[in-house]
Amino acid sequence: MRPDPQPDSTTSSTSERPSRSAAWRDLVCVFALTILAALICMRFEVGELTYSLTRRFERFQLDEFPPTLVVFAIGLAWFSWRRYIESQRELLHRRALEEKAERLLADNRRLASESIGAQENERRHLARELHDELGQYLNAIALDAGRIRDLSTHGEPEVHRLSLAVMQSASTVYKQIGGMIRRLRPIGLDEFGLPSALEHCVESWRERLPQASFTLTVDGDFANLADVVNITLYRLVQEGLTNVSKFARNSRVEIYLVRTSDDKHASHGEIVVTMTDDGPGIDLTKPRAGLGLIGMRERVEALGGEFHVASQPDSGFLFCARVPVQAGLPGLNEPSDPRDPSELAELAKSEK
Repeated sequence: MRPDPQPDSTTSSTSERPSRSAAWRDLVCVFALTILAALICMRFEVGELTYSLTRRFERFQLDEFPPTLVVFAIGLAWFSWRRYIESQRELLHRRALEEKAERLLADNRRLASESIGAQENERRHLARELHDELGQYLNAIALDAGRIRDLSTHGEPEVHRLSLAVMQSASTVYKQIGGMIRRLRPIGLDEFGLPSALEHCVESWRERLPQASFTLTVDGDFANLADVVNITLYRLVQEGLTNVSKFARNSRVEIYLVRTSDDKHASHGEIVVTMTDDGPGIDLTKPRAGLGLIGMRERVEALGGEFHVASQPDSGFLFCARVPVQAGLPGLNEPSDPRDPSELAELAKSEK
């Protein structure tokens, strides 16, 4: 999974410099305006002018207003400073909560990725057990039943009939187990790679839905990908085709699988899978009872990717998933420890 971005000391210090320079600039402006006001007052003798204008109103004590205004200005400055301290404390507290939320989100994504990996490993193990254990026993049963059929051809008609029934039952169970194995683990994914597995999946849906049109376009090298990435992309296409069979059986379906590479690092980049159809579409503003889209989104986001859906009634359906190429590889799924938010909390407390 793509590691969560951590606050860079260089970036934070760079962002603090403009704010400090702006503060010094504002302070210089205040002193400059104060000196300018003093020079203007000296030039035009504002104090004597004010005294001459307010002398006739001595009974109202207007000449005492300047000290009062000074005290009022000092009080406003103190009030502004208190609000500034409170805003800084609130900002630090919010930043601490945001870092805690990012850490919890990273843990949640890591647990989701591990859960999906454990689920796929269990499915792979179960598929192997079904194929290796039950498969060979069913073959043995079919062979024994065939031997009994051959021995009872001219002797026991009832035994012959029962042996044929046993062979037919063994064949039916073997087909059912084959279907279960295909649902548990995609055929050819481990042996031939993701593109071949997707082609086999699309071909099987062509047989199931002959009235629909399917197009699969693959561009890029999909070797050396993590197993969790392969299975996630396969499940996305599989779920999308399942939705087509439910809601857009007569539509034209186009699937694009593209691997993009970084200009500097060929091993970096992302994998983009897009599926579109011209079916009836859905209204995304209304809640849906199914969990297909939610599961698809969780699978992609657990790998640090992005999942987007676009659809309107009578305008078709589209989903696009972007997954990092290096997702799921060893050493990349461990979330880096973010700065402990208790430091910010302690700092906020110290300013109280």
